[in-house]
Amino acid sequence: MSSRCRVVAVGTGTCVPRRDRRGPCTLLEVGAWRAVVDLGLGALHGLLDAGVAHQQVDAVFLTHLHTDHVAELAPLLFAANYDESPRTRPLDLVGGPGVAAFLEGLARAHGRWVEPRGYDLRLREFGPGQGAPVGPVAVRTAAAAHLDSSLAYRFEGDGWAVGITGDTGPSPAVAALCRGVDALVCEASLAPGAGTPGHLTAHQAGLLAREAGAGLLVLHHLYPSADAADPGRYAADGFGGPVLVARDGQEVWRSDRV
Repeated sequence: MSSRCRVVAVGTGTCVPRRDRRGPCTLLEVGAWRAVVDLGLGALHGLLDAGVAHQQVDAVFLTHLHTDHVAELAPLLFAANYDESPRTRPLDLVGGPGVAAFLEGLARAHGRWVEPRGYDLRLREFGPGQGAPVGPVAVRTAAAAHLDSSLAYRFEGDGWAVGITGDTGPSPAVAALCRGVDALVCEASLAPGAGTPGHLTAHQAGLLAREAGAGLLVLHHLYPSADAADPGRYAADGFGGPVLVARDGQEVWRSDRV
């Protein structure tokens, strides 16, 4: 299998419903293997726009369990059983501490309709600093500065590495995890001067990317006020390297264009 990696910003928004930004979801394609990081509102339709049906997703990585990041997990599991072409391929579901209990809660809330039938659901719960191969990639994690169970992820293949922060405040642990990545997909929720803990301004995202020594900084998870405040400029001031303010559906990086 080819290890070429392609990263698509399926959804780049927050909990705020917007026509131009879906809830957070990032697609990684490595050869024929497809993984998503988070499944926010609109993710399944966004994946269709990217040419990926829900049955073709091989792995789901959850950065944390806030509603805006898991809103379409139950719809994915429901569709896996009841699409006219039900799911047969295995599905890896990866998350931090508590994801197993969360999945049990979904089953209690939705009943047997979301319990896997006809396919194997492989649940993997990682603690901070842990990791393992998943599909064709090596995965490592670090604690993100958001919830106690929040994870940032590092994905590595043959000659490339991609970091995805999930929701986080400034974090040396996340910067260390993402050291030297080719692309850092980083939240930039807050407008300049905002003081909400557990999130980043665009300038802070730039500083994190600089500390990590990333090749490219990709901004996502933008609240409307942050979006309107020229986040690319503020991120570039902190980073000093190339910055991309991602839009929904945009291919933001691929390994054969490094």
